[in-house]
Amino acid sequence: MKKQIKTKVTELLGIEYPIIQGCMQWIARAPLVAAVSEAGGLGIISSSTFQNKEDLRSEIQKVKELTSKPFAVNLTLMPSLVVPDYNGYIQICKEEGVKVMETAGRPPQEDMVAAIKDAGMILIHKCTTVKHALKAQSIGADMVVADGCECAGHPGENDITTMVLTPACIQALDIPVIAAGGIGTGRQMAAALMLGAGAVYLGTRFLLSEECPVMSSVKEYLAKNATEMDTILLLRSFTNTTRMYRSKVAERVYAKEQEHCVFEDVREDMAGVTACKMFFENGDVEGTGTICVGETVGLIDDVPSCKHIIDSMMAECLSTLGKFDT
Repeated sequence: MKKQIKTKVTELLGIEYPIIQGCMQWIARAPLVAAVSEAGGLGIISSSTFQNKEDLRSEIQKVKELTSKPFAVNLTLMPSLVVPDYNGYIQICKEEGVKVMETAGRPPQEDMVAAIKDAGMILIHKCTTVKHALKAQSIGADMVVADGCECAGHPGENDITTMVLTPACIQALDIPVIAAGGIGTGRQMAAALMLGAGAVYLGTRFLLSEECPVMSSVKEYLAKNATEMDTILLLRSFTNTTRMYRSKVAERVYAKEQEHCVFEDVREDMAGVTACKMFFENGDVEGTGTICVGETVGLIDDVPSCKHIIDSMMAECLSTLGKFDT
């Protein structure tokens, strides 16, 4: 029997290990989510992947067919030309018995928080500054993800590292803090726990897993070629900073930004539908779309199962912590 690490986060979420799979649009679907939860962590469905609430219901039901363990649904609250049916998504989660909801972007409005709480769900909010974490706590979040700038996707505009943001949030808040951003090994997990985090949050590490639904060639390419130097911050000129793999397409977008382009000049390269062609159709990492990865991609050189990832991280974490037993 593997030794467990019990924290306030594992107790509240009802999970075996303090490891949470990051939300990744188009990718965080049933096969990956269920595999992480079944292995003892917490998988998270990305609701932004789906066109409507019934499509989300279908995906939730697929997860429930694959695991009886807890999982979460993410709502990303960002400005959009077509506003998603957030309240409808919350209602579907209530009807399907989802126990955990993660929100990201702007803080959820009062009526959304009330609906989440009335459904008996634990609310997690993802933050990139202490100010935002305090706001999340004030509106009723049960825990926050402190998302350091090493992360894949949206690190915010302030470039606060995980090593600083995590203890800063812990010092300021009364609720548990989950450390995110550039974490992908058991040694890093041990460091986060020593800082006071109640769990770690992994996107890139689970992107490069067997159960991740993108093409194997994409995963193998990143595992073989990406180093810690191979990420790039795009869309900063539009106050929508996003960390991506430094592909030829990403370099092209960056160059256009340096020339003060308008968003229309980079829209196609940055579009999710373009990325999906690379994820699921042609596997051309360098020439088709862009892909979010964190700096921890430089520490990853394999594509194992989610169970292997979690088991090996736990073993390495416990071994690291054990070096300091007195």
